[in-house]
Amino acid sequence: MLDERDLQSIANLMDEKIGASESRMTASMDEKITASESRIMASMDGKINTATSQMIALMEAYFEPKFSLLADEMKLIQEKLVPAEAVTTIEDRVDVLEAVARRHSQDTEMLKKAQ
Repeated sequence: MLDERDLQSIANLMDEKIGASESRMTASMDEKITASESRIMASMDGKINTATSQMIALMEAYFEPKFSLLADEMKLIQEKLVPAEAVTTIEDRVDVLEAVARRHSQDTEMLKKAQ
């Protein structure tokens, strides 16, 4: 029959074997989890890159024609604008014409009073 020492030896042997099995199992699980995480990250990176490329393509397709139209409209407006030098010249001429008109009005008033 088995005595206390024999039972203790069996218990220690079982603890040793179970511990070794747990260590192997933990290492195996860690390895598989790491591999799975790597595959998932690679897959996600690929999908994110694809989604980003598609989003950029859609944005270009949507906004580029609008920006082109806007640029064309701005070009037309700029072509129609009078240059600043011309505005200054026109302002000077208007000032002269206003002075002449005032002078003529004064001369007309003086002639009316003289009659």
